[in-house]
Amino acid sequence: MEETVTPSGDKRSVGVKFGLIGTVAGIIYFVLLMVVGQNPLTFKWSWIFQIGMGVALVFLAHKAYKEENDGFMTYGEGVVVGLWYTLVGVGVGMVFHYIYITFIDPNLVTEFYENQYEQMQQKGMPDEQIEMAQTWTKKLYWPIGIFVALFSNMIIVFLVTIFTQKKPPEQRF
Repeated sequence: MEETVTPSGDKRSVGVKFGLIGTVAGIIYFVLLMVVGQNPLTFKWSWIFQIGMGVALVFLAHKAYKEENDGFMTYGEGVVVGLWYTLVGVGVGMVFHYIYITFIDPNLVTEFYENQYEQMQQKGMPDEQIEMAQTWTKKLYWPIGIFVALFSNMIIVFLVTIFTQKKPPEQRF
C-alpha cells in the first residue's frame, strides 16, 4: 500500500494571518494617501499597489504554508489558503472602509461621486443619463465593491498558485 503525505499546516490559519497583514497594509496605504491629500477612492494608481500587494502576500502565504508542509502544496491547497486570505482581507477591509466613510469622513465618498459626475460630464453624457448612473452607483456601491474585491483577489490567487504549487512526489504523474 502506498503511503500518502498528509499536510500538517493549517490552510485557514495561514490565509487568515496573511489576510490580516494585507488589511493592515491596505489601511496604512489608505491613511498615507489621506495624509498626502489624495482621496483613496479616486486615486487612479491605487490599483497598481493593490495588485502588487496581493501578489506578494499570496506568494508569502503560500511560502509559509509550504514551510509547514515539507515544501509541498497542491494547487487546491494553495487556492484554499488564498481563499482565506481573500475572505479575511476583503471582509475586514470593507468593515474599515464602511466605518471610515460612515463615521469618520463621509465627504470622502461624496468626493468620489463628484469626481464620477465630472468624468461623465467631460465625456458629454446627458444630465439624465448622469443622474441615472449616479443613482445606480449609490445603490450598488457596496455590492459592486465587495464583488470586485473578491473577484480580483481570487484571480490573483488562481494565477499565483499556478507558480507556487509543488505537489508531493506521490502525486506527480
